[in-house]
Amino acid sequence: MNELHQFMNNISPLSEESFRIYMDMCEEKTYKAGTVLTEIGTVPDHLYFIQTGVARSYSETEKGVEYIRSLISTYNILAATEALITRLPSKIACQCLTDCTVLRINYNVLVQKCKENQEIAAWYTRTVELHYAHLQKTNDELLTLNATQRYLILQKRIPNIDNLINQYHIASRLGITPIQLSRIRKKLYSK
Repeated sequence: MNELHQFMNNISPLSEESFRIYMDMCEEKTYKAGTVLTEIGTVPDHLYFIQTGVARSYSETEKGVEYIRSLISTYNILAATEALITRLPSKIACQCLTDCTVLRINYNVLVQKCKENQEIAAWYTRTVELHYAHLQKTNDELLTLNATQRYLILQKRIPNIDNLINQYHIASRLGITPIQLSRIRKKLYSK
């Protein structure tokens, strides 16, 4: 069993046959840092399973100020989920922050395979449940933890993040300014 199959199997059991069917839906792609996978205002067709790299989903205010909704790293799904489901223009963009290798999956094909294959359906359902739980946990962290605590959690979740993406993106995800992040880092590293 390869590493990806093992990872997926830990979420919900997938036989070799179901894993092969799933992988046949996927197209492995490599994108350069800065590549926008989903643009605000478009109706996306794909979701992305990040194999290597760091990506983000973000929204913009009318004045063009960006707010990072999530930072996604290895073995996580990046998607404009609401737009995929509703087939309405996306309110968020998805972008690679580093060079990324992904599995690109057509959402409609995935939905059809879920109707045909119970194991893939169970895996997808469990993945969506885990995604929802992660969003709820992240929301709770934003409401209950200070910026330093959120930064330490982010560092644990994405090791070496400070060397992978720029300070602006980290600060935006934490809901603070780059200057505030510099102060937090200085305080943490001067101990």
